[in-house]
Amino acid sequence: MGLYERLGGHEGVDRAVSVLSMRIRDDAVLGPFFDTLDYDAIVQHRADYLAAILGGPERYTGRGMRDAHRHLQLTDEHMDAFLRLVRETLTELDASPLDIEATVAELDRLRPALVVRRR
Repeated sequence: MGLYERLGGHEGVDRAVSVLSMRIRDDAVLGPFFDTLDYDAIVQHRADYLAAILGGPERYTGRGMRDAHRHLQLTDEHMDAFLRLVRETLTELDASPLDIEATVAELDRLRPALVVRRR
């Protein structure tokens, strides 16, 4: 059984994204990025993307992560905050510690595409 299924399949990932998205919106570090965006659309993109990278049958058809986030000038602090919220969310939803760490590791692989390295 893959990570997507262990996290509850479509319903489980959607629930996790819903809880995660509320946490992100309320977070002092990440929340301000979403003040002027269509938040419902962002949540749907987030759900589609996470389902796809966690091994679900959903296909993500949105923009690539680098292209979609480049203008935000994200730092390691932003990425660390996001991963902290993922851990908190999955812990709240009673995911196993191994599945939490596997999910965080999968998402952390996106760091090079999301974080802008200052020179």
